[in-house]
Amino acid sequence: MTFLKNVWYVAANAYELDAGQPNDGVVSRKICNEQIAMFRNSDGSIAAIHDRCPHRFVPLSMGKREGDSLRCGYHGLRFDGTGACVEAPHDDDSQKARACIKGYSAVERDKLIWIWMGEASEANPDLIPSFSFFSDTDTYTSCQGYSHIKGNYQLISDNLLDLSHIHYLHPGIHEGSNFEDFTNKVQRDGDTVWSMLWRHHYHIDAAKRPMFGLDGDAEDVEGQGHARWDAPGVLFVDTAFWDHGKSYGEGWNTPNAHLITPETETTSHYFWGSGRNFARDNEQFTLGTAATMKNVFETQDGPMVEAQQRDMGESTDFLDHKPIILKADAAGVLARRIMQQKIRAEQTGLQEAAE
Repeated sequence: MTFLKNVWYVAANAYELDAGQPNDGVVSRKICNEQIAMFRNSDGSIAAIHDRCPHRFVPLSMGKREGDSLRCGYHGLRFDGTGACVEAPHDDDSQKARACIKGYSAVERDKLIWIWMGEASEANPDLIPSFSFFSDTDTYTSCQGYSHIKGNYQLISDNLLDLSHIHYLHPGIHEGSNFEDFTNKVQRDGDTVWSMLWRHHYHIDAAKRPMFGLDGDAEDVEGQGHARWDAPGVLFVDTAFWDHGKSYGEGWNTPNAHLITPETETTSHYFWGSGRNFARDNEQFTLGTAATMKNVFETQDGPMVEAQQRDMGESTDFLDHKPIILKADAAGVLARRIMQQKIRAEQTGLQEAAE
C-alpha cells in the first residue's frame, strides 16, 4: 500500500511527551511503516527521528535520553533531534557524518503532536486542521485518549462518516431518537468533506437536561452532529443540542476529535478526544467521558472494523471488494476518492522528479 506522505499525521497526544511520562517522555511509534522516536526538546520544540541506530539497527528509544538527544543503549552513539550523530564514542569525528539518521518535521498544535512524513522542506504547519477546542480552556473542558485498531485507517474514517450505524452498534446512546428522522447533507469544500447531520426532534431525558445546561423540562430539542474530514483521516465532529426556538451556541456543545493515523497497511493509531461547554468543573464527568469513549471504540466500533479487515485479508481498498453502496456511504466514498486522487498526484510528482 502507498501512503500519502506530504500531509500532517497525528503522531501522539501532547501529554505523552511530558516530563514524568514513561521512558522519560520518549515515545516510539510506527507511522506509515516507519518507526519514529519523538520527544520534546528543552525549548519546547518537538524532535522526531528514525528510531533505529544505523550501527546495529536497535531502537534508539531503548537507550537513554540525554538532554535534547538520544544515546543508543548498545554502543553509545548519540543523536540529536534532527537525526545528526553528535557523538560516536571510540571513533573519530569522521564517523559522525556517516551515522546520521532521518529526521522528521513535527510540531505541537492544540495538545496534539503532528508529524510530516514527506520532505521536511514542504511541511507547512498552517495546513494543520484546527482542533482549537482542546486549547480553548476558557470555553471547554476536554479529555484525550488513544486506541489501537487492527484495521486499515480508511475503514475507521468510513465508520465515523456514516453515523447511521449508531442505533445498531451503540444501543442506548441515542435512546428515544430515530436516525430516519434526521437530515444528512454531504458536500466537498476543496479537499475537505463535510457530512452534516441535523437531528430534528432529538430526545433528551428531562432528568439529564440540568446537567447539559438546558432550561426547563422539555425532552424534545434540536441538534446537530456535523463531521469534517481532512486527509488522511483527520475528523472533527461538532455535536450540539439546543431548545426549539433557540440556535447553535445557545445550548450544550461537545466538539470531538477522531484522528486516525496508519501504523501499517492493516493497523491504525486512533487518537480521540472530546470537549464540552457544560459541567466544566466536574472531574468525574471528564473521567467518565474518557472511559466511555475508550470502551465504545475498543468494544464496539473497533471489533467491527477489525472484522472487516479480517475478511478483506491483506487488501486495503474496500471499494475493490465491490460492496453495496448505501445512501449513508456518500461521505466515506467521497473521502476515499479524494485520498486516491491525492496519492496518485503525489506518486506522479515523485516519478517525474526522478526522471
